[in-house]
Amino acid sequence: MWKSFQKSEIGGRITLFALLALFLVNGLSRVSQKSDFLDYYHASERWQSGENLYKFDVAYELQNTIKKWEDLFLPENAKLLSDLQNQTATYIYPPLFSFLLLPLTYFGENIASGVHSVINFLALCGVLYLFSKPEKFKIKLKNIEWVLVLVLLVNFRYLESHLQNNQVGLLLVFLVLLSLTVKNDISAGFLLALATSVKVTPLVFLAIFLYERRFKAMLWFAVGMIFWNALPALYNPTYTLAMSKLWIDEVLGNALSNPLLRSWKNNQSLPSTLAKYFISGADFVNQPLYRMPYVSLELGTVKLIQMFIILGFGMPLLYLLKMKDRKWEITSLLFLASALFSGISWIHSFVICIFPAYLLLSKYQVGYFSKKEKISLGFIFALPLITHRTFVGGVVEGIFLMLSILLYTGIALYIFILRDSLKIHEHRN
Repeated sequence: MWKSFQKSEIGGRITLFALLALFLVNGLSRVSQKSDFLDYYHASERWQSGENLYKFDVAYELQNTIKKWEDLFLPENAKLLSDLQNQTATYIYPPLFSFLLLPLTYFGENIASGVHSVINFLALCGVLYLFSKPEKFKIKLKNIEWVLVLVLLVNFRYLESHLQNNQVGLLLVFLVLLSLTVKNDISAGFLLALATSVKVTPLVFLAIFLYERRFKAMLWFAVGMIFWNALPALYNPTYTLAMSKLWIDEVLGNALSNPLLRSWKNNQSLPSTLAKYFISGADFVNQPLYRMPYVSLELGTVKLIQMFIILGFGMPLLYLLKMKDRKWEITSLLFLASALFSGISWIHSFVICIFPAYLLLSKYQVGYFSKKEKISLGFIFALPLITHRTFVGGVVEGIFLMLSILLYTGIALYIFILRDSLKIHEHRN
């Protein structure tokens, strides 16, 4: 009976809908808890109050107030310290995103959080809908429902964290995939421009337009960038210009290029990992517990190491751009690179693995990989799941996170896709 259920289309649909219902309920049940959405929500409120969108003014005021380290413990500076910890740089997106969320500020925090959670869920459904049309990705599939179930399961840790934190990553994945699958250049350009205006990392997918020689789409992308970023200027031009300049100077120019930015245990990006390993004080709470840093290096040295590693992974990707029929392999690599090499990548940031997983599971299902490759891929997919606290406990999970286990599994996935793409080329030759 189980075998017939496992092979049936109805069985796949029942399991798929059950998983989706679980994600929806899990997200909505946490709307009253603290989440990343509240950072977006409070940033949106500042459009009406005129406060500093990124709360860097708190850091400036504290810098002027504190003359010696003992001043940190004065009662009159307690609020500044609290604001510095809980508000400064908690919102690091461009101004547009907080502006687009302005309508939600007319609701209370819980209702607004619930609405945003539903939007997240709909974005997940949108991604799965695109996956259910494998012809869009030049893939032939059978038992699509079960493939989608597997995609959700291997990404369960990331999806769970994403929905609990009420993040924006799934919406960005949906916008990017939609922009790369639509044939209309205007729609493609405007969709990718919207994703890039919300968070700068989708800019890397402009390489796909270049790869396909969709120069009209690139032109409409530029028009879309102007259009989307002009919207908040119509509402409050002075504030928009001031906050845009602040974002470019402080967030894009300084904060995101600094490995020390929020290099905490849960930050799994390459810059954060190098900071945890080699810079004393990067995570002053957890580093002493795990006897880190292993070796103390200067910030400039760590940045140099980071640059060489990124170049090492980037050069083969540039080589792939010269090959034919590599659109979706390149897309997968760009998704992974956007999480691995950006300044801040929490656990939920790896929700971008949903597309690489779909691509690889599709090939797995049609018997594309050898036995050794299947075992390797299964191990890569299983590692983030078996290192979750559910299986290893909170203490061991903390060790894995401090070591940045998700960075290494992401790199393994990157290398697997890269090797597979080059192997295809060898076979065709």
